[in-house]
Amino acid sequence: MTTHARIIIIGGGIVGVSTLYHLAKAGEKNALLLERRELTSGATWHAAGNVHTQSAYANLSALQAYSLRLYDGLAEEVGQEVGSHVVGGFFLAQTKERMEEFKHLAGKFRGLGLEYELVTPDEIKAKYPLLNVSDLEGGAWDPEEGYVDPYSVTMGLAAGARKYGGTIRRNTQVDSITRLPSGHWRLTAGDEVFECEILVNCAGFWANEVAEMVGTRLPITNMEHQYLVTETMPSVAALGYELPMIRDCDSQYYLRQEGQGLLLGPWEQDCRTAWDKRGGRAPWSFGQELFEDDWDRLADGLGAIFHRVPDLETAGIKRGVNGAISFAPDGRPMIGPMPGVPNFFVACGFLGGIAQGGGIGLAMSQWILEGESELDLHFIDVARFGDWTTREFARERTHEILPIRYELIYPGIERETGRPLKTTPIYNDLLSHGAVMGQAYGWERPLWYAPDGTPPKDIPSFQRPNWWDHVGNEARAMANGCGLSEMSSYGKFRISGPDAHAFLDHIGSAKVPAKSGRMALSLLLNDRGGIVGDVTIENSGDGSFYLVGATLGVALYQRWMEGHANGFGVRIENVTDQFAAIGIAGPNSRALLNALSEGAFGDFPFMTSKQVEIGRIRCKALRVSYSGELGWELHCPMLNQKALFDALMSEGRAHGLTLMGGRAMGMLRLEKGYRSWGAEMTTEVTPHAAGLERFCSTTKPYIGRAVVDAQRDTPPTKRFVTLEVDPEAPPCWGTEPILKNGALIGYVTSGGMGWRSGKMLAVAWVDADQARTGDQLEVQILLQTYRATVVADPVYDPQNTRLLG
Repeated sequence: MTTHARIIIIGGGIVGVSTLYHLAKAGEKNALLLERRELTSGATWHAAGNVHTQSAYANLSALQAYSLRLYDGLAEEVGQEVGSHVVGGFFLAQTKERMEEFKHLAGKFRGLGLEYELVTPDEIKAKYPLLNVSDLEGGAWDPEEGYVDPYSVTMGLAAGARKYGGTIRRNTQVDSITRLPSGHWRLTAGDEVFECEILVNCAGFWANEVAEMVGTRLPITNMEHQYLVTETMPSVAALGYELPMIRDCDSQYYLRQEGQGLLLGPWEQDCRTAWDKRGGRAPWSFGQELFEDDWDRLADGLGAIFHRVPDLETAGIKRGVNGAISFAPDGRPMIGPMPGVPNFFVACGFLGGIAQGGGIGLAMSQWILEGESELDLHFIDVARFGDWTTREFARERTHEILPIRYELIYPGIERETGRPLKTTPIYNDLLSHGAVMGQAYGWERPLWYAPDGTPPKDIPSFQRPNWWDHVGNEARAMANGCGLSEMSSYGKFRISGPDAHAFLDHIGSAKVPAKSGRMALSLLLNDRGGIVGDVTIENSGDGSFYLVGATLGVALYQRWMEGHANGFGVRIENVTDQFAAIGIAGPNSRALLNALSEGAFGDFPFMTSKQVEIGRIRCKALRVSYSGELGWELHCPMLNQKALFDALMSEGRAHGLTLMGGRAMGMLRLEKGYRSWGAEMTTEVTPHAAGLERFCSTTKPYIGRAVVDAQRDTPPTKRFVTLEVDPEAPPCWGTEPILKNGALIGYVTSGGMGWRSGKMLAVAWVDADQARTGDQLEVQILLQTYRATVVADPVYDPQNTRLLG
């Protein structure tokens, strides 16, 4: 007999149960959860249960705040206790640098409407008298910190799911998954068979094994993590109130009350892969089990905790917990539709599954039922990873980030392990010229270039970092001569087939160019009018079209296009790895390129393309420039990039050619008012609010047009503005609050220096009626207030004379 359901969730940990709860509460009556053993088997049952709102990502903070409030009200909703304790929490700082980070975070959370207050050591001591605060610089206080009993809260969510019509089957281990001709899924579990339209992988430790059953994979690394619980401590029992949570960020541990004792959780410096002898794979038989205690690996962490809480020296240990947790390579969850596998969703890799479980369940239910989550979640979208994320890469990166769980999160911080992975033919050439590389979607790409005598290494800071002036030199040199940018990591697609033109007209906001060699910038919008992404479309003249988009959006864009291709005779090819791209921009760029092409760049209008020969290399040249200067992108087969680069560098000496990294480009675009995907262009922002309606056609139908048309004649309530900031201020890195007469009206999304205009700039998302050109506002940076004036876009070359020259 076959059991049918519209949606089947695999995995009965807190994330799977929360997803079922939210689906059922939203009205989905035909959702079924299959659990291999008992609910909470895996990581949930032994989790420490900490719930916090703080995150480096604003929307993850919002989801975690939702979790805390959901759990705190769940007992009343379902009629059973869930062990929720909202006690507030301190983040401790032992260094001035950590306090500077807390100042940055305090501003960010103010912009989000979350409470986060800087406190002195004496204020910490007043609420937590057991602490030794003698070596603290200070700390931060978050009133929305707490903990839950993971088992009880999961059972509460399960009760709610059943109450609203969801179904749960325990002791049902999925053995195989196959795709039916209808596109639906068939699952077997022993002698039982299940069929569904949509499958959701919440399998925790086994998420990759479930992914392999459908022909894909996930970069999950299962790690061991230990915490200890003390016996009753007289000093705790005598307090008469529950102690706040503690996170000692510089010593890498968490601490909270458990009964009349304390729970101590150091992040192991000597971290270990779980089930290492099995290649990190959990046995299917593993249930509510733990590993053998290995307290020697906690020695350094426990020493730091005993220093902070001297009473622990005489406390007995009640129990130790050494369990497994699963990591994604960047420590963030992986959620959303799996690229290349229609109707297969993923929610796994939760380092903070209890804190995130409630909010993730809500986001997953929205994604499954409505096609999008309410919040923009590209930074935890499973599409940020691809085939380049090998098991060894994931292992190396996880072993880097686990010991530094509470590291200082500086702007632009880069990871060191698992690199290099994806390199272009000119990688070593760029290194020889001083390139300091970053990694994006696996690609090594230059951030800035260290001149001779300067160490090619980032020294991060919330102030002006060591690369600041060097980036300025690159930008100015390009603007006075010409600059070369490595752009090969940009997403590149070939769209072909009899309906290619009609398909692109359907998914993109701009009219698709009808003539060969013409180009258009088009927005990809969802049904709510939110910006999924932006692409440059070139008519290649052979019935196909060439699309270029953001590096980090490659898999997301492909998934989105494939998801809207039904009914069209179209072929979507991701050709990113096949073609290299080099950008040449600046007033001398035409002269340089003409010298190598027998004058092919003389008559070459903006937003057109040509097939040209540069030296020995045939290229597709696109007349487009993100810097706002005269410029082209040169696309050629990856195998030819080295020869193209050598020709450009050789001839470039006569034309003032300089190498320019991504950080310079990121600041140059601020002076032109260009918006950036992931910062200003998100699914929460419409073209009207972003000031991008000029890229939206009024003569053809496309996804999201109804919303665009409805907003055209109505002033937006929120919009982006460019601000000229006090030149003495530290840089704006994003999320800094914007104030008017002391009242919060928005926050910064991007910032940097306008090297050509000599102005410190920021882009801000603000209440539209509070920020008109010329208005005087304030921006709060590291809790200091600085002048910020609303200026008209673009700040540089407003007539586009240099761009169109």
